[in-house]
Amino acid sequence: MFNLFKDESQSVNSFFLFMQSLANRNLVAEALKVSEAKYRSLLENMGLGVIYLSNAGTVISANQVAGQIMGLPLNNMVGRALTETCSRIVKEDGSVLAHEQHPAMLALRTGKPVENVVMGLFNHAQQDHTWVMSSSVPEFLPGEREPHQVFMTLTDITRRKRVEEESSLASVIVNNTGEGIVVTDQDNKIISVNPAFTILTGFSRQEVLGKRAHCFQSPKNAIKIDEALRNSRKNGNSWQGEIWHRRKNSDDFPCWTTINQVKDATGRTTHHVYVVMDITHLKKDQNRLGFLAYHDPLTKLPNRMLLKDRINHALQNARREGSQVAVLFLDLDRFKIINDTYGHAVGDGLLKEVATRIKNLVRKEDTVSRYAGDEFIVFMEDVSDTKSPATLARKLIETFNIPVEVKGHTLQVTTSVGISLFPRDGDDSDSLIKNADAAMYRAKKEGRNNFQYYRPELTTQAFEKMAVETELRQSIDKRELVLYYQPRVCLKTGNIAGIETLVHWQHPVMGLIPPARFIPVAQESGFILALGEWMVEAACRQMRCWLDERVPVNKIVVNVSAFQLLRSDFLATVERILREHELSPHCLELEINESSLMDNAEHIIKALNGLADAGMDLTIADFGKGYFSLINLKRIPAKKLKIDRSFVSEMLCNSNYEAVIRSVIALGNSLNLQVIAQGIESEAQKDKLIEMGCNLGKGDFYFPPALPDAKNLTKLMS
Repeated sequence: MFNLFKDESQSVNSFFLFMQSLANRNLVAEALKVSEAKYRSLLENMGLGVIYLSNAGTVISANQVAGQIMGLPLNNMVGRALTETCSRIVKEDGSVLAHEQHPAMLALRTGKPVENVVMGLFNHAQQDHTWVMSSSVPEFLPGEREPHQVFMTLTDITRRKRVEEESSLASVIVNNTGEGIVVTDQDNKIISVNPAFTILTGFSRQEVLGKRAHCFQSPKNAIKIDEALRNSRKNGNSWQGEIWHRRKNSDDFPCWTTINQVKDATGRTTHHVYVVMDITHLKKDQNRLGFLAYHDPLTKLPNRMLLKDRINHALQNARREGSQVAVLFLDLDRFKIINDTYGHAVGDGLLKEVATRIKNLVRKEDTVSRYAGDEFIVFMEDVSDTKSPATLARKLIETFNIPVEVKGHTLQVTTSVGISLFPRDGDDSDSLIKNADAAMYRAKKEGRNNFQYYRPELTTQAFEKMAVETELRQSIDKRELVLYYQPRVCLKTGNIAGIETLVHWQHPVMGLIPPARFIPVAQESGFILALGEWMVEAACRQMRCWLDERVPVNKIVVNVSAFQLLRSDFLATVERILREHELSPHCLELEINESSLMDNAEHIIKALNGLADAGMDLTIADFGKGYFSLINLKRIPAKKLKIDRSFVSEMLCNSNYEAVIRSVIALGNSLNLQVIAQGIESEAQKDKLIEMGCNLGKGDFYFPPALPDAKNLTKLMS
């Protein structure tokens, strides 16, 4: 019994001991749960990112802050390798941090803490880097030498980092900007300057610290710094404007100065910031632009804007005092030929010399203006009598009798001058200039190199000329130009030796206009170039038609101007037209008037030789009216001379004209040139020319000019 009860007693004791042990375990487990909850709460509320890594680099656990820094949910982090949770980590210099150099990996590998490492972790949610201060502490199990995990903390320093970067960038900008920057305290005493300020003024930093900002202000200022500061308070704490400053060497220089007030949280001004930009070059450019706005950049003479302003101002005085003023309008004769021949550099040099010569002749109170191109105006105030402008005009014309040397070229130019007077010829600047211009064109019409006073009828003529020029430029597009054709014959046999062309203008209102009325306008306006090319093309097209129709024509003759010959592409243009119409160069003969050879002879002779080398015949037309050098005539590869019609028409009743014709024929024979007489109107003229030895001729006696489809022209050529 005793043993029985003894065994039962032991069992009961064991049972109670077991129950007590179980209760203790539950208490421990409950305590652990409480401790873990407190620990988790601590981790979640400590404001740091916390990550536990295994010794294999796998995330064991992390708090919400760490997830926010990484931009990942926690369930996407736990159980994954560190390299998977953050694919790209960068150092402060922007270079990529290698995985093995990660602070946590270093702590695992070395067993030592790695603290306060700054790095950028790629945030998946923001798709940008979050900057952190990271520390990694290895943890060991008892008796172990190798860490079994790493405790890593992450402090988000992105905002601080950006502030530092912005501050650093601001410092770099301030120290490297080209503008001087001065910072003063509330009493306007200098506490800081940047390097640009010391370069700009010559004052070192030590020389200006503690001094008031007025120390580098120039005495020539229209506005003082104190006044600018007061204005900055009125204008929203900022002011900007031009202030002259002083360099250390006492030189004054203009600056565009900006003054800003810096205030604290209470609104009290604590500092002033001056930004100073040297505008010396801008002021020079501004002055230069101001000059160019009223002056010609080439000659430095007043332009038309300043000229009109001075005329209008002078007219007010003239009306009040009852005095006269005069406008002299000058235009260089044949300037375009010089410009096209020698180039714009020579042309510009000529214009500058012209400006100098004009200025040397006028009074101090007179205004000389380059009005446009090769046009100059002299404006004379307080003219004592109407003869004074004429006296000046003669001097201006005479001054150009002396050749002009430009870039190794000797140039001979003349000028035509038109004069208008106030109040007789106009009451405002525009009228006076317009009427002087009309008088100048009258001077050109009278033979150039002279002056003319304005007459009322000149205005009508000028408007008519302008209207003709405008309509003439449209004549090609409107197909108003037509070529008339006139046979050239052998005087002895009567056989046709070629067909000459003559351009007419079929005007829709004025009817058929002969070339003598519009060719001068075409030459003055420059339209002669387009007109001349049209004539060559139209003549070659007609020649092609005649050849296709088997009309016995072996040569067609076209008159060309000096303007065409001076173009570098003229030969190429003629050759292109010949190719387009499948014509041999021997089918085309080109005429140039003797008077055209007197200007720019060298260039024209060169062009004529090029045409002759290409296979075209050349004729010198209207020979005997000009004064072309016989030496130059021998240098021209011409095959024919054409006597002007005025000599032919008068030769039977004027022995002098007959003598001229005999001289031209004799000259032609001596140079192996055929001589052509034009304007033959009677059999007596024909017989006389044959008796004098003339080879060829044309005129109404044989055949008047006609259109190509005229029956009599076709009959004659067939």
